[in-house]
Order: sequence, then structure tokens, then C-alpha cells
Amino acid sequence: MSAKSKNVNNAYFILTYLLSFLSGIAVLVLYGDTNSRLKLHALQAILLGIISVVVAAIFNLLLPPLGSISGLLIWVYGMYIGLEAYSGNDIDIPIVSEFAHSLA
Repeated sequence: MSAKSKNVNNAYFILTYLLSFLSGIAVLVLYGDTNSRLKLHALQAILLGIISVVVAAIFNLLLPPLGSISGLLIWVYGMYIGLEAYSGNDIDIPIVSEFAHSLA
């Protein structure tokens, strides 16, 4: 595999976490059957996106600024995981990774 092809394939890891569960679903549907590692990260992104929405909704009820901040922090964490996956390092998200492994 050429270096350019490998970089394009690795870029999908960043794309997976970019729009959390929306891009995770797109990557899972389009590339989930061809790459098991990408499938795992797509599942993690979907689960992390769902968690982000739930946590933000709960915090919005309690203290509205916390909802926005928590959603942003979870998104930044997802992008960090995507960048690490791009570099070849897989980060385990507590509980989420175990569930994603069982689905993959």
C-alpha cells in the first residue's frame, strides 16, 4: 500500500469522529465491511455521539451553559481519539470500547 493511500485511509479515522454519530454512521455503512479497525472506531464514534447528546441534554436541564460545554468537551475528546487512530494508536474509551468490541 502506498503512503498516499495509507494517509487517505487513516483520514477516515478523523472523519469518523468529526460529526460524532452522523459521520460514524456514514463511515460504518460505507467502509465498515472492509476494515475492522475502522468499523470499531465508527461504532465508538456513534456511541460517543449518543452519550454526548444525553449528557448535554441532562446538563442543559440543570445548568444550561454546562450542556454546551460538556458537548464541546466530549467532541474534543472524540477528535483526540480520531487523531490518535490516525497515528495508529487505539484509545480505549471506558465502557464504550467494550460495548463497541462486542458489536464489532
